[in-house]
Amino acid sequence: MKSFDLRQLSSSEEIYLCREEGYFPVLVNPEKEKIVAVVRGGAGHIGITGNLKSVISNDGGDTWEKPILIVDSEVDDRNPGVGIAPDGSIVLAYHAQGSYDEQGNWNGTLGRVQMMITRSADGIVWEDPWPLGYSALEKHSAFGRIVTLQDDTMLLPLYGDGIGDDQRGFNHSYLVRSRDNGKTWDEPSLISPNQNETALALLPDGELIAAMRTPDRDQLLTVSRSSDGGHTWSTPFEVTAGKEYPADLTVLSNGWVLMVFGIRREPFGVQALVSRDGGRDWSDCRLMVTDDLGAKDVGYPTTLRLGRRLITAYYCAPPIFDDPDFRGEGAFARALLYDESELLDALGS
Repeated sequence: MKSFDLRQLSSSEEIYLCREEGYFPVLVNPEKEKIVAVVRGGAGHIGITGNLKSVISNDGGDTWEKPILIVDSEVDDRNPGVGIAPDGSIVLAYHAQGSYDEQGNWNGTLGRVQMMITRSADGIVWEDPWPLGYSALEKHSAFGRIVTLQDDTMLLPLYGDGIGDDQRGFNHSYLVRSRDNGKTWDEPSLISPNQNETALALLPDGELIAAMRTPDRDQLLTVSRSSDGGHTWSTPFEVTAGKEYPADLTVLSNGWVLMVFGIRREPFGVQALVSRDGGRDWSDCRLMVTDDLGAKDVGYPTTLRLGRRLITAYYCAPPIFDDPDFRGEGAFARALLYDESELLDALGS
């Protein structure tokens, strides 16, 4: 398989968003050169003291301000899903996870979890959070970026137990809809059973593409498409190899789709693929974002296109003594900045 290192582009530059935190970053662009990254801090990959923060750049990603606390409840606040509402508000959905025992150890059988929503006009001051409000999905988890359709309907990807007539089991990929700028959510659609951590993107022709993580031992990425606003989806097909997850999707200025994803095996890092036909086929050229992380708790990348610039952010959390619970120290969120036109030239557009 061919490969190309994006760090070789003359425009490329690595920038740190934050240190000692920064799990699961999601980037959005509320206005002009302003970028808001929502990240998790307060604990390692797992921990009841986890919280959510915003990290803001006002110059297109060149510099980043000190993290600002969004929510820090008595439980583990994690797994952000973020988007821009039609009214310009930043909408954050997240997983308030309280399934820890008295010693602070994770115990998923406790089932103490609730999906929560908050909004902000500027990424600094946030509204008091409220529950998702759709009872069948209240224990599910958000993921990635919220997408807004041309009719101003917002689509939030989430995953969890099957509901209604769907096959039972934890890993089902859904989306829910909001028509009031992210205040209330309902009308769920099943994207696929046996999938989780779903990235969504709206294509220029109005179709949707979803990239999902399989929950089996292979843990690879599959892709599905929808031509009816996310109500029905094609059968997912495999795109990546094992231990390559989760994905983020970005539509480039020429209509191509950039899919970035974590590599959770050697060489630990972040890579990308490009589709020139709306996600039906994917190039055989691997794009390298980073391969120097040296730890398995890495990735969860997110890419934002801002004019001619692309910003791909990701995290790394080196483990302590190879702790299987990923309670690492020294975590950080970092981004690669690079020029879209230079990328397209390198790919032979």
